[in-house]
Amino acid sequence: MSSQQVILVTGSSSGFGRRIVETLARQDHIVFASMRDVNGRNASHANALRDFAQREHLALSVLDLDVTDETSVNQAVQTVIDQAGRIDVVVNNAGVAYSGITEGYTLDQVRTHMEINFFGPVHLDREVLPYMRRQRNGLLIHMSSILGGLVFPFSTLYAASKMALEALAEGYHYELAPFGIESVIVEPALFATEILTSQQAPRDQERLIEYGALNDIVAQVLHANEAANNSPDAQNPQIVADVVADLIAQPQGTRPLRTIPGIDLGLAPVNAVKAQVQQALLDAWGLTEPLAFKIPNEDTTER
Repeated sequence: MSSQQVILVTGSSSGFGRRIVETLARQDHIVFASMRDVNGRNASHANALRDFAQREHLALSVLDLDVTDETSVNQAVQTVIDQAGRIDVVVNNAGVAYSGITEGYTLDQVRTHMEINFFGPVHLDREVLPYMRRQRNGLLIHMSSILGGLVFPFSTLYAASKMALEALAEGYHYELAPFGIESVIVEPALFATEILTSQQAPRDQERLIEYGALNDIVAQVLHANEAANNSPDAQNPQIVADVVADLIAQPQGTRPLRTIPGIDLGLAPVNAVKAQVQQALLDAWGLTEPLAFKIPNEDTTER
């Protein structure tokens, strides 16, 4: 990859996404900051980013992209290709986090959660990969969570969605390597962002009633999470933006599969064991060499 990248980031209205696009644009990348409903609910965020780009003379554009809408995803990717001629990096950042008694969530709520956190990245990755294969390079960054490797009670749906995302990202990590394309995972813990404001409460009141006093425990946990999120000691989300920027800057073929920004809550040693077991599995099936990362010679690159 060249030093200047064409980068598409989802969920750029606030939180990690907002800081990621600002950080990358200031590093002279060509950045497409996407979010839902740029002319409606997110109009103020979209306008703020446009003003920021104009004020600092940055190559930062705002796109309307709803990761749950097939047409929206297709149009956004086509816009990037039409305007920039290529797409080098995708940061799958858009997401929601529901916290509550798992059985209390309706099937529609579960589907919505998975549509945003899992099927959205599935579709976006599929849409950009043909371009990346033709380029014989590319980088997919999947924003997961500590709960992509650990389960916290009452955040079960969020953990399930992130574990599914990690399985997708790790599978791509192996399958895309021969094409010079990397797929990596970023696993933040609790940072001071706005993601808690996107929570939905469980809607099946009949199920919730049967849990009795556990409902009070859930309320206490949610209150503690909000307090930690708003604490002056909360981790600065810029740490995550800097990790993403560092991953993009690293040479092809050298990026780690998983990166934990800030506090790891004990996940780092778990990841180390998983990596050893996974490598042993690849070796046993004779897949290590066929799935090794390759940077094709210039004369073999498709154009």
